[in-house]
Amino acid sequence: MDGDVSFKMPGADLKAQMMEFNLNNGLGTLTDVKGTIGDGLSISAQKVERTGERSFSISDGAITSCPPDYQEWVFKAKSLDVTMGGLASFRDVSLRFYDVPVFYSPYWFAPAVTERTSGLLLPGAGYSSTSGAFMNNSYYWAISGQDDATLYFDVMSLRGTHEGVEYRYVPAERTHGQMKADYMKDALYGEALWSVKYNHSQQLSDHLDALANLDMESRVSYTKEFSTDNFMKTRLYTDSNATLTSRSDAWYLSLTGRDQTGIEETPTEIFSRKPEMGATMLPRSFLNTPVVVNGDAAVTSFFSSRLAGDQNLDRAVFHPVVSSPFTLGRFLNLYPWANGYALWYSNGQAGAGPISTAYYSAGLGAEGPRMYRIYESDSDSYKHTVTPQLDYSYVPGFELNGVDRANTVKLDALDYSTPQSLLTFTLLNRVFSRKQDDEIFWASLKQGYDFNEARRTDATAKFPYTDLQLDIKSKPASWLLFNMDMTYNHYISQPDTMVQELGFAPSGSSFYLSYDRNYSRLQQTIAVNGLITYSPTPTIFSTGMVGYRLSERFSTEVSGIYDEYQHRYNGTLFLLKFQSCCWGASLSAGTRPRTISLPDGSLRQESETRFYVSINLKGLGDIGEKPSPLIQRKL
Repeated sequence: MDGDVSFKMPGADLKAQMMEFNLNNGLGTLTDVKGTIGDGLSISAQKVERTGERSFSISDGAITSCPPDYQEWVFKAKSLDVTMGGLASFRDVSLRFYDVPVFYSPYWFAPAVTERTSGLLLPGAGYSSTSGAFMNNSYYWAISGQDDATLYFDVMSLRGTHEGVEYRYVPAERTHGQMKADYMKDALYGEALWSVKYNHSQQLSDHLDALANLDMESRVSYTKEFSTDNFMKTRLYTDSNATLTSRSDAWYLSLTGRDQTGIEETPTEIFSRKPEMGATMLPRSFLNTPVVVNGDAAVTSFFSSRLAGDQNLDRAVFHPVVSSPFTLGRFLNLYPWANGYALWYSNGQAGAGPISTAYYSAGLGAEGPRMYRIYESDSDSYKHTVTPQLDYSYVPGFELNGVDRANTVKLDALDYSTPQSLLTFTLLNRVFSRKQDDEIFWASLKQGYDFNEARRTDATAKFPYTDLQLDIKSKPASWLLFNMDMTYNHYISQPDTMVQELGFAPSGSSFYLSYDRNYSRLQQTIAVNGLITYSPTPTIFSTGMVGYRLSERFSTEVSGIYDEYQHRYNGTLFLLKFQSCCWGASLSAGTRPRTISLPDGSLRQESETRFYVSINLKGLGDIGEKPSPLIQRKL
């Protein structure tokens, strides 16, 4: 047949000037072909031959997601063999931008459809002052309908090659897991760097769940060296754990094992719970009265490199809770509560053998009356509410089982039973906008008075008032956000901590700003068991991002993390982005400080500079790499 010939099948709509078609076997040839395939991809070819029920052979073909009259990019191939639901095999393939070739390969293959199909993924490339020029290559393997894998082979000119595999599986509706393993013989450190991460989640029955996580690293942390995730680059320890939980309407039972190992550059700490058996009773009414009871109990075997002797310790905890919330009149909510604590240890700080301790805590919370006022304006209506809160908490002094309470080994927060008699006042302010149909302002002002501190009889100075805490969350307009969390020490007339957050993106403007500032008068160190210690060195970090749209297609973004105390940058990132109707590209350059742990135990400080190039072809995917943002855009 000659003329405008149409050929349609699922996933393809083609037109040709001539078609030869065998009605008996369904095979045939189209000449001078144009049309669409897949999700918005345009195709043209000198000849398309149907060689089987789901297979085609294409000669002098081209594919793009750009409009027919303005093809900014196009993949061209001398020949292309396609099996629908399988692979597309290219020969003499090139990628052209504005008809200029930027990539060529004598052979290439990729998935032929949007379904999960094995094939090479588009490579990534860049440059690092530490790793040199690098190219990241990967292969996607669609093993079955329930599992798949990605194989990695990356080349770094200054550090060697990296091999890795990521395996994912979903064998049943309530079972899934993922494993990732990485290995490289690193020329920089002269030793092997490796990492194994595995997580598995399975619902064994309607009331029984299993969760397992394996987290292991080499002496020099692979993820700190190469991860683009900011949390993984800055975390302090690995965390392997397994938990079996059973739940009902009244109880929650668990069996847990956990192993945590520090991954600082200096000698590390090991902290394990092997195992921990726990039971939690969920809140419920006691004998159909207003009294609510709940609680938990646990038996744990600890191992910690900070412990003396054989570094093992067993602990049993029983912790009941009783409360009875009620309303007094129409405006006052009261919440009395009491906790009991009974703990047994196989050893104490003095190492003299088993010790046990028991004590209680109690308190009363009061909220109200809630007051409000309506403010009207020409453009909006606002509701302002003010709610006072008063809370008292009490933990008896060491006259109650004090010798053993003071002698417990401090492994986590449960082991601290510091006497307390604290009254806290909170004033909560909220503002609602009728026009925005949302809360636009929330502020909490809180301060406590410590009666134990006020009653001390020694000659040292007394500081009964706790830090004044101010917490603000506000979004007065769609283009403005401001949050702040501050603790203010009025004895020294300066904040102890302050976190500020700002987002600014004026409507109709090409400019946007995101900013975080974190200040702490005392430097915090978090151990692997979660306990926090302080040193008298302040930390002040400012993280900001400024973005600007240069034109309809071009935009730029600059971000950085600045250490105000050390007067140095802890990371910078420059990003130039281009976006058109059918493709986009980004050029990134960034720096970050690094601490090199040498085999002799010494440390070396240096700065790493990295360059990234990424191209997104609409309908096909990304070529190259993108760095993780230093700060998320607020608005």
